[in-house]
Amino acid sequence: MTTVNPLLTDTSLWKNIEKQITAKLYTIDERTYPHKCLVEGHSFSIFNLYEALCYNQHFELLHHFRQTRGFEEQRYALARFTENNKTTQYKEVWQYYIAMLSKFGASFESLTVERLLQDLQLIDASTYQQFITTGSNLMKAHHQYQETTYFIGKANDILATIYIEIKQETLQAYKEAITYINAVLTDDFPKSFGITYNGESTLTLPIKTLPITSSHHFFAKVLRYPALHGALQEYSYKAMAEYHFYHDVDEEEAAMPSTFAVFGLGLTNLSYQKLVIDYMMECDGDHSPMPEYFAMAITEHYGLTPQSLPMFVASVLAVQEVAYHPIFTTAILEHEENLHWLAQFMTKPFYTICSEVTQEQTAHWEEYKDMTISQILYTLFGIIHLNDFESAPFKRIPEPYRTRYQQIIKTL
Repeated sequence: MTTVNPLLTDTSLWKNIEKQITAKLYTIDERTYPHKCLVEGHSFSIFNLYEALCYNQHFELLHHFRQTRGFEEQRYALARFTENNKTTQYKEVWQYYIAMLSKFGASFESLTVERLLQDLQLIDASTYQQFITTGSNLMKAHHQYQETTYFIGKANDILATIYIEIKQETLQAYKEAITYINAVLTDDFPKSFGITYNGESTLTLPIKTLPITSSHHFFAKVLRYPALHGALQEYSYKAMAEYHFYHDVDEEEAAMPSTFAVFGLGLTNLSYQKLVIDYMMECDGDHSPMPEYFAMAITEHYGLTPQSLPMFVASVLAVQEVAYHPIFTTAILEHEENLHWLAQFMTKPFYTICSEVTQEQTAHWEEYKDMTISQILYTLFGIIHLNDFESAPFKRIPEPYRTRYQQIIKTL
C-alpha cells in the first residue's frame, strides 16, 4: 500500500517546512534508510522532501541538496516523480531531471537521457527542440557557443557533445579550441561526453589498437604543438573520471575521457609519468582495455627501464590482466637494473621507489601484494602459478634474481 506524502496534501505543513528548509534550519539523520530530514517538530523521509520540492517546483532547493548531498538519492526521487507526472505542468521538472542526469548521472544513464528526451518530445516539443539544439541553457552562453577567426566551438550539455570546427590549421586555432574545451568542462558539463572534430588532421597516436575516432584525431593534432602540452595536461585532469567514457568510442572499447591526451603526452616524454599513473588509478579497468594497449605502447616506445617501469606497472595493474607477450620478457631482460628494480617493487612500498606515486595510491596496491606481484610476473614472464618455481616461465628469470624472487614470494 502506497503511503500518501503529507507534504503534498497539507499546504500549511509544507509552508512551515519550506520556510525552515530554506533557512537551512534542518539536520539529516543518516542512521536509517531512507535518511530522515529533521526540522523543529517534524521528521520525514528525504524522499518525501524531494517529492515535495518537485511537486512545488522548488529548483533552488533541489540544486542546494544536489550540491550538498550529491545527485544519486535525488535521482531516485526525480525518476519516480517524472514517471508519474508526464504533463506540461511539470515540464520544468523534466528539464531539470534530464539536465542533471546528463551532467551527474553514470555513463550508462545516457540511455535513460535518450528515453526521457523522447518522452519530453511528447510533453513539450519546443523544449525538446531546444535541448537537442542548444542544450539546457544552464551553461554560460560563451561555453554553449564560441566563434573566433580561427575556430568554432559548440557544447550541448544534454546530448553531452562538444563540436570543434577548425577554420585555420594553425597553432592559434588549436590553442583556442583546447582552451574552450577546458572552460566547458568547468561548467558542470557531463563527465561522459563525445567530441566531434571538423579539421584537416587524420593524425593518430602510435598505438596500433587504439580506437580511431574524431576525438583521437583532434588530440593527436593538438599534441603536435609543444606549446599546447600544458593545456592538454590541464584537459586530462579535468576530463578523467572513473566509470565515465567517451561517447564517440564504441562501448566495447570504453575509453575514459582524457585517454588520447594522456597517452599522447605519456609517449612524448617520461616527465608525464605522474599523469599516466593518475589516469591508471582512475580508469575503470574492469570495462576498459585502454591500459592494456598502453602497456604494450610503453614497451615498444621506451623499452622497459627503471624510468619507464612505474607507468608500465601502473598500466598492468589497472586492468584484470595484461596477457603475457615475449616482447615484455625481452624488454625486462635487456637491462639487469630492471630485475633489481622489480625486486625493490616486490619488497618495498611503491611510493618509496617512484616519487610520482602517492602513499594513498600505494596503499591500493599493497593491500593485496601477492596478487599484485603475481599479475606483474605473469605479464612479464608468463608465470601462471606464483609458487611453481620449476616451471619453464619462472626459469626465464636469470640468476641470481630467480632465487631472490623465490625468497620474496615465499614470505608473501
